[in-house]
Amino acid sequence: LVLAAAALAGCAARNTPPRRLYGLTGTPPLPGDARPGQDGRAWVLSPEVALPDLLDRDEILVAEGSAGLRPLPEARWAEPLREALPRLLAEDLWRLRQPYPVTVGKQNTPQGESLRLIVQVDEWLARPDAGGLQLKLRARWHWMPLQAPRDTALPAPGSADLSLPCSLQADALADTYRRSVVLLAARIVAAS
Repeated sequence: LVLAAAALAGCAARNTPPRRLYGLTGTPPLPGDARPGQDGRAWVLSPEVALPDLLDRDEILVAEGSAGLRPLPEARWAEPLREALPRLLAEDLWRLRQPYPVTVGKQNTPQGESLRLIVQVDEWLARPDAGGLQLKLRARWHWMPLQAPRDTALPAPGSADLSLPCSLQADALADTYRRSVVLLAARIVAAS
């Protein structure tokens, strides 16, 4: 019995597809219609981007049916989305706003006024039946420090609902996730 169990375990291990790690890598081109930000204020992106619990895992999930989720069996995120999104969003915001600074975390310009951007992601899933990767989020602004000058207005809080066509192949899907961050950055800059 022990030999039979070991043989079956060996067969199962050979039939399991190897895990591959995918990341949000590269620097996609900025959208052609993106306009550079020119408000001159430093932006600070909160490092705590609120994500739904279902995205706080290493599996790459695909929506299935009206309420189902299916992990891609061989694919895993190399870096948690909770850590990747603020870092990449700050990079893309800076590319759109340079030379005006965008950082993640604490204010780094004590002498100048800064805005803190807080982002909450409501959905970030591939939906093959709905035409691709869906990214839905909300963003709001706070002055840093919170004692804002009363005569200066904050940019309006906003929401974004992006949809990008995508393949359900893990490489292409990871690339679409990365491109969605660039489009999100362009939307935030245009709305500020």
